[in-house]
Amino acid sequence: MMEFLIIALATWRLSSLLVHEEGPFDIFIRLRHRVGVAYDEWSNVYGKNEVARALCCMWCTSVWVGIALAVLYYLFREPVVWVASPFALSAGAVIVERIVGSDE
Repeated sequence: MMEFLIIALATWRLSSLLVHEEGPFDIFIRLRHRVGVAYDEWSNVYGKNEVARALCCMWCTSVWVGIALAVLYYLFREPVVWVASPFALSAGAVIVERIVGSDE
C-alpha cells in the first residue's frame, strides 16, 4: 500500500511539474514550448499537436505519467520506488503548504 501511495503522489507531482510549473532554469517552460504548447492573446494555453494538447491538461498528463510509472514499476519495482520517492515527498510538502499556508 505504501508503494502505491508513493507512485500516486509522484504521478501527481510529475504531472504538475509538466503542466504548470517553470522548474529550474525554466526547463518545464522550454519543454512545453518545444513540444508545441502556446498561449493566445488572452494568455489561454493551447496545444499545436496531440502531445502539446496533453501537456495543457493536468488530468490528461496524469493518465500518461501514471501509465508510464505503472509500467516501470511492474518492470523495475525497487528502483522506481526510489526514484519516485523524492517526488512523493515533494508532493506531500506541497499539500501541507497549501493546507497550512505561509505568511510570505
